[in-house]
Amino acid sequence: MKKYMLSLLCVAMLFSMQAQEVQNNEGGSWYTAINSFKFSEKVSAVSVVQWRFVERMKYTRIFLVMPFINYKFSNKISAGVGYNYSNYSSVGIYPSSLDYENRIWQHVTLSSDLGKVKMNQRFMFEERYKTKLNSEESYANRFRYRMNFDFNILKFKNDKYLLGRLSEEIRIRFSKGISDPNFDQSNFVASIGYPLLDNSKLYLGYRHDYYNAGNTIYWGDHVFDLVFNYNFDFTKKKFYK
Repeated sequence: MKKYMLSLLCVAMLFSMQAQEVQNNEGGSWYTAINSFKFSEKVSAVSVVQWRFVERMKYTRIFLVMPFINYKFSNKISAGVGYNYSNYSSVGIYPSSLDYENRIWQHVTLSSDLGKVKMNQRFMFEERYKTKLNSEESYANRFRYRMNFDFNILKFKNDKYLLGRLSEEIRIRFSKGISDPNFDQSNFVASIGYPLLDNSKLYLGYRHDYYNAGNTIYWGDHVFDLVFNYNFDFTKKKFYK
């Protein structure tokens, strides 16, 4: 049970944080395309492209691209490094003061089975190079911890399953270096999915993002979340024909 102590601690922190009053709520939608490229049993690359809208699909808040490389040490441990480019728009209840951002980030992910549920815990550290609308530049670090649970809900006659996924992530920001840590945001996702092909899945669900806007102001997004995964496995011979 010791290996789950960190998970339980973070869940307790989350409930404590969300006890704060949310002063505003906003609706939106996220659309994400994820492609993975498996080069060997150890090495893979992933490409993420995402559009984030507010007022359902009326305004684009953020457009981002995020490529990264993974190395699989074992069935239970993987690590990787990646890049993120985010382009911001000044829309919504709390318009961003940023114009764009470049990030370098690293992660370690631990995978385990809880009965028929597959669980992974991702530990991520980000180096954020931010440019504001007035062209002022700044640098900041951020730590992210995410729990993800995948499971089968229902088996169909074609032997495919209706898939379920629950995810919770907590983000901690720092003012300088890794000093003065402060709660930044939490992200909860509940979704259902279906394997369209052997190498692709489609998930749709509900996402709630809870933000610390500073000065004791907290606000939240209620988001429709759509994710499409398509995987390329270059270890299979058909990709070389």
